[in-house]
Amino acid sequence: MDILVTGASGNVGSEIVNLLLSHGHNVFAGTRSGSYGQNDNVIPTVVDFEQGIKPERTFDAIFLMRPPQLTDPDIFERFLQPYARSTRIVFLSVMGADTKSYLPHAKIEKKIAEMGFEHVFIRPTYFMENLLTTLWPELDANNRVYLPSGKLILNWVSVRDVASVSVAALTGQISDRGVLVNAGVYAGFSDVCSTINEIAGTSITYEPARLFGYIRYMRKQGNDWPFIAVMLLLHFLPRLGPAAKPLPASPKLPAHEFETLEDFVRRNEDRFRQLR
Repeated sequence: MDILVTGASGNVGSEIVNLLLSHGHNVFAGTRSGSYGQNDNVIPTVVDFEQGIKPERTFDAIFLMRPPQLTDPDIFERFLQPYARSTRIVFLSVMGADTKSYLPHAKIEKKIAEMGFEHVFIRPTYFMENLLTTLWPELDANNRVYLPSGKLILNWVSVRDVASVSVAALTGQISDRGVLVNAGVYAGFSDVCSTINEIAGTSITYEPARLFGYIRYMRKQGNDWPFIAVMLLLHFLPRLGPAAKPLPASPKLPAHEFETLEDFVRRNEDRFRQLR
């Protein structure tokens, strides 16, 4: 299959590229620069949603990822318009996009469906990789997770598992129009810190923040308002809703076991050991 992966240099995109290559597909890696490392098996191509730049050719499937700064669904409509409606569009959405119409991802989902594409919407739960990205600066500087999350319990999933489900969707192994990627890992931040400490020999802690104290702290650290808004959307607003209920299981994939939190920490143990 000829498959275009947008956002190919990101965490999810790069994992998808590697998985597709391992299955023998022709992978077109879409990035704004049009370059993709030193992998001779990948066909690099320029994808710039804002400028309307895209490959002028057909694909069997397209993995579509929304850059964080883009919220207008019309941008994605213009990008997809030239492609045959038989092209399978796999869009990396967010959990809740099927019920919260105000989310940018929900508006893009609606646009893709209205355009008549074969499609699968991938809706992950909370990424384990957030520990190594958005939460890492505070862990590295102060050996703590500092969030206004109280005793919030989240459902955690790894990028590796999200990529595996996405590849199954791209290659026609999943027919559901919307897929919740759920590893069944439920944990609060205090438990997560304990797991990391036990495996990596660290001494990190979870310090619950008060809402306005957290906002002041984030501004003092130089974070902009859009980033703070996303952090609150992920870590504070879920506290205001009803108690979390068990989520539907993800589709079972042949020869694939979803990662536990312990698996993830062990796989990244060298990184976490930097916090010792």
